[in-house]
Amino acid sequence: MSFSPIQPGSTTAPSWTTGTLPTGTGEVQGTLGGHTVTALSTPPQGGLGEELRTASEPTASKPLQDRTVTTAPQAPVGLRREALSTPTALRATVGEPKRDWKLFGITLLHRSSGYKEVLSKLDSFHRAAGNDRPPAAPSTPEARKTYAEGQIGRLSQELDELERSCDAYIDGNARHTHRDDIAQLKTQVQAQRAQLDELRAQVEQGGWPEGVSVADARAFAQHTPPVSLAETGAVLAELRNAGMTPGEQHAWIEKMLDLPLDGASLAHAAKLGMPDGLVRQYAQTGVPIRPETSGETFNDAHLDPGGLQKLGSGAVNTVFKGSYTFDDGTHFTGVFKPSQTGGHPPEAVIASGISTDRPAMEQRNVAVHKIDQHLGMGVAPRAEVGVHDVGGQQRMGLVMSFAPGQSPLKSGDVVQPLSPEKHQELSVDPRLAKAYAQEKGFLDGRLVDGGIRLINSMEYEDLNEAGDVITAQIEKSSALDFNFSDPVLREKTTDLQWLDALCGQVDRHAQNYIIQRGPDGQVTGVTGIDNDFSFGSVLQDPNDVNGPAFKERTGAFKSPFNGCLLPQVVSSKTASALLAMTPEKLAELMGPGLTPEEVTAAQNRLDIMQTHIRDLQAKGQVLDKTEDWGSERVSVLLGNDPEALAELDRLRTLPPTPETNRQIEALEDKICATSYISRESFALREAQRPGSPMFKPVLSVNDFR
Repeated sequence: MSFSPIQPGSTTAPSWTTGTLPTGTGEVQGTLGGHTVTALSTPPQGGLGEELRTASEPTASKPLQDRTVTTAPQAPVGLRREALSTPTALRATVGEPKRDWKLFGITLLHRSSGYKEVLSKLDSFHRAAGNDRPPAAPSTPEARKTYAEGQIGRLSQELDELERSCDAYIDGNARHTHRDDIAQLKTQVQAQRAQLDELRAQVEQGGWPEGVSVADARAFAQHTPPVSLAETGAVLAELRNAGMTPGEQHAWIEKMLDLPLDGASLAHAAKLGMPDGLVRQYAQTGVPIRPETSGETFNDAHLDPGGLQKLGSGAVNTVFKGSYTFDDGTHFTGVFKPSQTGGHPPEAVIASGISTDRPAMEQRNVAVHKIDQHLGMGVAPRAEVGVHDVGGQQRMGLVMSFAPGQSPLKSGDVVQPLSPEKHQELSVDPRLAKAYAQEKGFLDGRLVDGGIRLINSMEYEDLNEAGDVITAQIEKSSALDFNFSDPVLREKTTDLQWLDALCGQVDRHAQNYIIQRGPDGQVTGVTGIDNDFSFGSVLQDPNDVNGPAFKERTGAFKSPFNGCLLPQVVSSKTASALLAMTPEKLAELMGPGLTPEEVTAAQNRLDIMQTHIRDLQAKGQVLDKTEDWGSERVSVLLGNDPEALAELDRLRTLPPTPETNRQIEALEDKICATSYISRESFALREAQRPGSPMFKPVLSVNDFR
């Protein structure tokens, strides 16, 4: 018998006197000394008979799921994204398999055979995933379906074999030291199989779209949030329609798949050819890209000559005025506020369960407007998402209709209109303007065109977080003496309270709603502005938004919310509209961009409100006529209870003790938590009471016609 050993690095079979030819795997079998032996090709090795050293262990113990790569370099087509670990990533975690012991090229002892089998099956899967050739366009639906089912079937079979090799390793030799790593790989395998099963189901339902490979579909399905097969086809079709080459398509999608956009947003962005920077703004804010949110209506092309006009700049944003003329000839004038991201979110946002990463504030305003319109209340401004050029950059933001009128409470300086005669009288001496302002309780006064600026703010020096001296400003507040017994004011403000309860509005204070009056000074309507702090997922019960309820529920010393309990009275029109609202219709009106948890919370609030309204019907607390809102009974139902106010005045005459102070605070909380009407009328009462901690300048509402 003669034997020629396999040379290092070669797979050439040796010459055999007896035995078999190579098996096709780089191995050959023969007899040596009466024994059957297997010879393998091996890398160059040390001295004759030297035991091969095992490869060094990985230098870091990084878990397998953290090492999983998103690129399958074998894939010649498609998006080349892969959620299943590659052999390279697995080796980086587990290490190289131990080499077999060989003598004269003859295997004496197989080592790491289970691990090698896992690596082999894993490599086989990636090769199958890379060998993806969809039918060239144009193709028939039958051909595309046959292709997809075949490729999905091959990948599923590869996954089955890979999972069996994982099980064999996990259940095999007790000395296997990386069971946890292989178990993690098995979890990935099962996730990939579930993904393929979902793709197979989508194929059965709707066929396979033109120009999509299985690799493409898997890449989109692994996106967060997942993109359906139909949406994948729509995205790629839009890119092809835009004249992009396959390479340009994949480059665009690779950038977009790094953003948390849903499939419909990706398809619409592709259709419009949106600039990358603008797409990123939508992704960062959480506003979905849809025909109604993409600026197709509110954009520079529809602006009247003159474009956007700056109205003012706040601490974090600049606000613009825009007048629009649309294709149908209608006109609209509103405020455009570009979207802002980053910064520390207000405590009310966090406490209500609104996402702090992608809060979709613009979409929340839009949803409040749509719900208001559906209910027929007319207490929220029109709100739309627009896109405008600001400083040479396309900016997405909120377009909101103007809300004329005055708020019950004003913060900082106030410009009060003056008659020409009064303006002339005060202009004789600068001291007269100051005296006029101080007589009304303000710090100073300065004449301006058509009126007087009543100064109610002051600057002071403070230290910032870095320890630097900065100039800060304190803004005091002032009140307007609205008549909160007015039937229209009561009805419309209570409508706003019902709308806020449904939408989970947590920041309805006296400065963010506007009261409108007619030429005769009579109240004509109420409009709630700044509706972005709405629809938090935490607020399952609409009553949780008021301060005492929040403090009782959380144990907090102070509530970040500005809200009230459900009203104890309702108009028949509002009652009917709320009772007719279905959970499905509410979800539809909220639109895309809000989370399932937020939709569920709103539906739960609706259910509680409907139960409460039925209770009010049974108690006779549903009003048919506007004039009924001016009655004394309604005053008490809204919280303006003369007996409660008298008891509060009595307690204030007693010597201050902890118990007396507790009773006073509880009574004040009860009055302010009952309704917006009782809260604001009580605040006005306190503003006018000398010695009150809430004492502040009170202006006549008639001065602001």
